[in-house]
Amino acid sequence: MRVLFTYMGAPTEPDEIEDFIFRFLYDIRHHIGLDVPGARAIIRGIAKARAREVRGHYMAIGGRSPLVRYMGEIARAVGEKTGHEIRLGMCYSRPLLEELEWDFDLVFPLYHVYSSSTTERCLVKIRELFGEKPYVREWWNRESFVRWVQRNIENGLKESGFEEPYLVLSVHSLPKKVIDEGDPYERSHRKLAGRVMKAFDLPWEIAFQSRFGKGEWLGPGVSEVLGRLKSEGIKEVLVYPLSFIVENIETLYELDIEYKEVADRLGLKYYRAKLNHRDPLLIDAIAEVIGDAGYEN
Repeated sequence: MRVLFTYMGAPTEPDEIEDFIFRFLYDIRHHIGLDVPGARAIIRGIAKARAREVRGHYMAIGGRSPLVRYMGEIARAVGEKTGHEIRLGMCYSRPLLEELEWDFDLVFPLYHVYSSSTTERCLVKIRELFGEKPYVREWWNRESFVRWVQRNIENGLKESGFEEPYLVLSVHSLPKKVIDEGDPYERSHRKLAGRVMKAFDLPWEIAFQSRFGKGEWLGPGVSEVLGRLKSEGIKEVLVYPLSFIVENIETLYELDIEYKEVADRLGLKYYRAKLNHRDPLLIDAIAEVIGDAGYEN
């Protein structure tokens, strides 16, 4: 079986940031009020301005995002385990879906939780380019995946050396109107968090990161939660990025640098649990889902 791993993507180097932002905004121009005469020039200007800011984030983490490379490692590991041919195809960064000359049997979004803003955006793009294909909708409820998250948290607890940690499960935010329209994203993350935290006797909560632009977004934000925890007398905070399976700019910059600076100013001890995408538990989870989908199809 030939399996396409897909994701919206991420710029690997600073020089790729502007084109990534442009491709994304141009693709959704109908939804953000920019489907107007001269849209390409307007969106290119927005992309240039946003890229100037984001380049600084890339330089702060060493100049490169490992997201695409790490997803390639997952693809190779799952291919070796299952014997299936697996390739990556991204919506807005290379390897681009539109440059993929390959026929595949199954689409596997590397978003473990379904959202119309992420998973469905990839599926829409694939339908436009390749027609209808069988796909996996989401896979967060696989027991081996839940155990993978738990093991990452366990490792973070050991590495932190904290004695009385408060655990913050960080979730990428979405505009609240998306959730109000019925998107299951927040509900699914809360169910996942509940299953994960059955293994721990710790105080915890969900907070949201990566909010930008106008309008109301899911909250509270991580920085808001850190401030509240300080006021409540909490001294040690462990953060785990529940929305992601590989390290990326939002874990390496936003969580490791931006929110660490917030915690330092507040006088909190802060540690961010890492994402071990090479752990056999994660590879097993994905392989199991592909096996079940292949059987069904």
